[in-house]
Formats: sequence, structure tokens, C-alpha cells
Amino acid sequence: MTRTYKRSILTAPREVVVEEVPIPTPGPGQALVQVKACAICTWEQRVYSGVESTLYPLLGGHEVSGVLAEVGPGVQIKARPGDHVIVSRLHRCFQCASCRRGLDSNCDNSWSQRQPGVPMGPGGLAEYVLADGYQIFTSVGDVPFVESCLSEPLSCVLRSIAKAGVEPGDNVVIIGAGVMGLLHLIMLQRLGARVMVSEPNPVRAAKARELGALETIDPSKESLVERVKAVTNGRGAEVVIVAVGVAAAIQEAIQAVAKGGRLMVYASVYPRGSSITIDPNLFHSKEIVLTGTVSQGQGEFLQAVGLITTRAVDMRPLITSVFPLSQLRDGLEAAMNGNNYRVIVTM
Repeated sequence: MTRTYKRSILTAPREVVVEEVPIPTPGPGQALVQVKACAICTWEQRVYSGVESTLYPLLGGHEVSGVLAEVGPGVQIKARPGDHVIVSRLHRCFQCASCRRGLDSNCDNSWSQRQPGVPMGPGGLAEYVLADGYQIFTSVGDVPFVESCLSEPLSCVLRSIAKAGVEPGDNVVIIGAGVMGLLHLIMLQRLGARVMVSEPNPVRAAKARELGALETIDPSKESLVERVKAVTNGRGAEVVIVAVGVAAAIQEAIQAVAKGGRLMVYASVYPRGSSITIDPNLFHSKEIVLTGTVSQGQGEFLQAVGLITTRAVDMRPLITSVFPLSQLRDGLEAAMNGNNYRVIVTM
């Protein structure tokens, strides 16, 4: 008898279908993972709500942890069936120009196999996922699956901080105190940065203070730029990280960057095609760097797995609630509540 498993498909705005399909057998270089937990990212929220409407039908779920179930021939990972693993669902071909230049987080072929009308995507909101061997990372400690699945967002933050070039003692402003903003806050404090957080939601601002922000700014009530300059004796921040997908926030944030500073555009901006207007002399006369980052590299993912699965970084304060796969729709709705942080789906 063919064994089956349940997987979810986002088919249209606020439409989720759960279907049963045969459990695949891993081929050469592949591994089968029984999913135990998958977090709901902003990306799945946008697809579910219809803000991102170009990806239907989508197999969502890319923050995944579980148990290694079966390994195909040729897989050389140091893990055996039954081991707790974390899965990086980002596809890398390792053959395109981007991968070969070390930009495998932005692989040219990540969606090359997509076909209209055929469900495609990371597929972690399911009972099983079939992964390539390089996507499997072994837990080095004993933490619950609901925590280890957050290795993916932490790895993205590690890449962002490294590219922003934050140094001990730097004044850093984080715009947005959602999960990604707070993960930046947690890691930046470990580097010895002085961190301010801009957040109009009082619940999220309070969370940022609880997690160690030196200053919180409500941009709906005061000028972000003036407050930052007042705190830094008129200089501005060495690094500003925009962790919200709002174009206007980027345009304002660049005015708060100090000479020689960096502005990191961390979050994708919606609606797609949004634009900003910036005086180019800021780059010439103040030597400001405007940059961004997407996803994570293999090294950052390995580092994040080590930090979380040994609880060197405690993810529990960022987990709001847990839903079973049978209540996925409720979980997606909860994830879009602005007072919530990560919502986890368990299998």
C-alpha cells in the first residue's frame, strides 16, 4: 500500500488546501525529513493575504525542523535516520554565476523549474519534505523543534549584520520591532553595539525594551532623524537597518545615517515597484553606503543552527503560539496579527 502524507497549498488569497500525496522516496543526493515544526514567515503571510499574488499555487513553509527519515545514495551528511535536523529550504544550483561568485543566497536558478499551475515552493507546511543533502543540518543540542526551526530567520539576520559591517560600540538603529528586527537587536547586543529601535506599535516597542534596546522611538509621534541625532550628539547612526517593507521608511532612514555609515535594506518592500527619492550628494559628500541582503549563506545557516540548538541564543521570547497543521488557517491569521511574533505549525 502506498504511504501518503498531508501537505498544504496556498491557492489564492486566504485559500488553503490540504491534500494527501504519496510519500516520496529519496533519490541520489536526497534525504527525506519528517517535519515536526515549521514557522510562518512574513513571506507566507503575504502570499496568504494576497499582497504577493504571483506565486499561486504555493507550497509554503521554509523554516523547518524535523527528524531525518530516510537517506538516498550519495548523501554525505553526518546524520542518520532518527536524528533531529533543520532544513534550509533555499535552493542552490551551485552552477550559475551568482552561486559561483559566492552569492548562492541569490541563486539565478532558484525558481527555474516552476511551471504554471503546478504547486511549487519550499513545502515545509507538510508532514514530510524531500530535501537535497546540502540542505540538511544536524542539531548539535537538544532543544524543541519549535525553537530549532527558527534557525532560518536567525541565519538571515547573521548575514545582514555581517554585510552591514557592525562593529563594537557602533550606534545602530533598527526600524521595525517584528521578529526580524528583534533578532537583529539580540545579535547586535552580543557585538557590543548601542541599539535604538523605531517602532510605532507600543506592544512591539515594549518588547524591544524588554530585550535590551537602549532607546525606542515612536516615528508617528516624533522625528526619527532628530531623535537619532540627539542621542548621537548630532552625528547619526553608523548603521541603520530597515526591517520593515515600507519604502518611505528607507527614504527617511538614510537621513539618520552618520558619515561613512551604512543603510541596510533588510526587508523586501511592498508593493513591488515602489520607489524612493534620495539626494545623490549624500553618497558623495557623506560616503554613505546603501545596500541590502536576501536570505542566507550556508555558513550563516550552520552558525544559526549551532547558536539555537545549544541555546546560546534563546528563541523562546519570540514564539507567540503553536498550531497543529489541521489549524493552519488559524495559524496564518494569528501570524498576521501585529501584536504577535513567530507562529509555529507542528505536525
